Amino acid sequence: MSRNFFFAIAASLPLLAQETPEIAWEYEGPSVQEFHSSLQEAFTQKHWWTVITYGDFICHHFPSSPFAEETPFLVGEAYLNLNHPLIANDYFSNYLNQSLTPKHFEQAIEYKFEIAERFRQGEKKPLFHSHKAPRWLSGKEDALEIYDEVIACLPHSDLAARSLLSKGAILADLKDFQESLDAFDTLLRKFPKHELAATAYLEKIRVYLSQTEGNSIDPDLLDLAEVSLRKFRLAFPREPRIAEAEALLLQIEEAYAANLLKTGKFFEKTKKIPAAKIYYTKVIAKYPNTEAALVAQEKLISLSPDT
Repeated sequence: MSRNFFFAIAASLPLLAQETPEIAWEYEGPSVQEFHSSLQEAFTQKHWWTVITYGDFICHHFPSSPFAEETPFLVGEAYLNLNHPLIANDYFSNYLNQSLTPKHFEQAIEYKFEIAERFRQGEKKPLFHSHKAPRWLSGKEDALEIYDEVIACLPHSDLAARSLLSKGAILADLKDFQESLDAFDTLLRKFPKHELAATAYLEKIRVYLSQTEGNSIDPDLLDLAEVSLRKFRLAFPREPRIAEAEALLLQIEEAYAANLLKTGKFFEKTKKIPAAKIYYTKVIAKYPNTEAALVAQEKLISLSPDT
């Protein structure tokens, strides 16, 4: 079939529809089998834009044909190869939604997960889902939606575990801390022995540390972090990253200690020495392994009447 003949037909369709809207136009030309054969040939030769052109034509003009069922998947692969992941994801979604038992079900889900990972790692998306538009927008919200799709479609798979971990990481980055912790907890509940469970414990403690930033610190954070560390040790006693988790916990203690130390310094500055001593003593008693405890010890010595 001549490619020029195809493009002449494709170009004329919108014009015919506009000029004679009251006439039921009946397509007379190459069969859907011929178009699909040309699409397959273009796919084999990696002529991705040609694949997209043929694919869109088939889906638009032969939507009920069996050949149209696989076409969105092939077009999605073409857009992925052209480095347009957001548009590719749309086509994979269309492919999955049009049949209860799509032939390439797992492969489409894997592609969607890969797209979500690209957005999680910082790849930008274009305006208006257009391949011609500049890529300025964050794709992290899109990644969250895709992870939820993966988890729903393959709830007991390795991809689901990876999606939960990545989802938690994005939510933490967006400072949606409770939702982040919920994602990690779901991973730990559904995949307690998975290799990513150890990472989930570690990331939970990291989220608790992130919440110590700012002037107001939740008094329960340290206790929650300690519980997570204890469970981490029980579940993975030989995991080398336990040391990293312990270091994160110490940083949380440093935040609490620094907060008490700051209060002690305030009372010292305002000449309320007995109150200052109480707070310096609390720092040493509650957080003896912190840098703040060393400073508090020096402060107590300097405030001693014998010095």
